[in-house]
Amino acid sequence: MALDWDEVRARYDGGGTVPSLTGGSTVEVTGVSEDRIFLRHSLWGDSLSRRELETALDLLDGGSVPSDPIGFAEGFRRYYFEGPEVNPGCSRVPNMAALILKDLGYFNG
Repeated sequence: MALDWDEVRARYDGGGTVPSLTGGSTVEVTGVSEDRIFLRHSLWGDSLSRRELETALDLLDGGSVPSDPIGFAEGFRRYYFEGPEVNPGCSRVPNMAALILKDLGYFNG
């Protein structure tokens, strides 16, 4: 699967909300640029790069991480702790990627 960034930009242009992975809260999409999606929750604000989202989709497509959103986020987190792109400071990236991929319909259910 290839990520269609134009589709991503069109979907989130002007903002919106996406449901959290658990519980009833939502995460606000505050904008999208040429290479980032900007997200805000009541406790934090951060962004997800196009490259991070493409890496997430490659892992999902390759079957090396679970195909449910929460399992995926944990598998993606392990990728950053143990894989070829070690980044122990990526605390929100796996969850943000799971939120966006879920909202875009890449997970079943």
